[in-house]
Amino acid sequence: MSWQPLAPLPWEEPLAFAARFSGRDLSFLYSALHERFSGDYSYLLVDPVEVVSGDGWDALPTLPAEDDGLPLWVGYLGYGLRECAARGTPSTIALPDFALIRYAHLFRFHHPSQTLEAFSHDGTACDIPAAAKPASGSTAVRRLGSNLSRRAYESIVSDSIARIHKGDFYQANITRKFFGDFATTPDSWRIFSALTSASPAPYSAYIRHGEAAILSSSPECFLSVDAAGTITTRPIKGSARRSADAVEDEKIQQQLQTSAKNHAENLMIVDLMRNDLARVSDTGSVHVTEQSALYSYATIHHLISTIQSQKRADISVYDVVRACFPAGSMTGAPKIAAMEWCAAQEKIERGVYSGAIGWFGGGQRCDLSVVIRTLIIEGSRFEFQVGGGIVADSTPAEEWRETITKARGILRALGLTEDDLAAI
Repeated sequence: MSWQPLAPLPWEEPLAFAARFSGRDLSFLYSALHERFSGDYSYLLVDPVEVVSGDGWDALPTLPAEDDGLPLWVGYLGYGLRECAARGTPSTIALPDFALIRYAHLFRFHHPSQTLEAFSHDGTACDIPAAAKPASGSTAVRRLGSNLSRRAYESIVSDSIARIHKGDFYQANITRKFFGDFATTPDSWRIFSALTSASPAPYSAYIRHGEAAILSSSPECFLSVDAAGTITTRPIKGSARRSADAVEDEKIQQQLQTSAKNHAENLMIVDLMRNDLARVSDTGSVHVTEQSALYSYATIHHLISTIQSQKRADISVYDVVRACFPAGSMTGAPKIAAMEWCAAQEKIERGVYSGAIGWFGGGQRCDLSVVIRTLIIEGSRFEFQVGGGIVADSTPAEEWRETITKARGILRALGLTEDDLAAI
């Protein structure tokens, strides 16, 4: 099942090369932005040969012991895999709780050296289509709605703050789902290209299978496990909008870096993730290597922490993911109490959102992002979701505004404005 290397190919920018295959089922894991822990590689996988999907952890595919350092199974783990909280109304686009796909052909792009390598399982080269012509056609949105209006969201935030003061939990990640229809069935690849342009991210991803496509521009690493068993997670908590005015943007950054509220949000989730990792790591190996560092993206500033540990030898990579799933940044803390509260307030299932996207490989490797800044398209329907961590000193109006800020990249890709979202 391991990959066989083929003759190297001339370098081509990953987005342009992947566009050659855009009419086919594929997975494209695109590092559109380089960061300290991500951005060296992008992967394109085409010609699916096996799909494993389902609604529980026991159905995940077996991973080989041999390690070639490459993705083998690519796909998503949806929020429905959480092991607590009652189910709500199915998501507007109801996909299986997880889907992992194995492909016949793999292309690996190494950005620093600008090298492009091809691999296959049987030594047969992939037929590479001619350069794609720019996509045309409409992406006009005909209808846009949400499970929570501004008034309803702010009311839930107020209730959450009251619950925090009562001691029921100390952070809850309340989210809003937006959904709608296009006037005609769109070219999802064209929208993905627009999304990566509007909001470049280290964990961009495009997964198209059948009628559904997942378009992600996530900046957040959920879990990475390397060949040596080093586990890395990089939770995001603490956000502020970008400004086109350089002086104002600098002021916003300083306010975020000195915000006690945002640092408290981040610290809570760091503690939660440390505890999750401790269950599957060597004793004493869990360390915070970066605390609430400022990272800036095209539409938003974030505070990001980095936690690393050493995987126990008797633990599989699936055990690691299951112990930490879903990412604490998407739940709140304590995790179970926060998830139960969020589910009761949101009422509609999150679907793929809040889960993980990425790959698993031989030798107990994985590289997974958190599903945020992500658009799901099926036929002429779409959905996306945004939210934020509510803590004791949150204010409802500011939390509502944060949901608009976090949707900026998706709105631009859809040809919508912040006012369109704010009107709901």
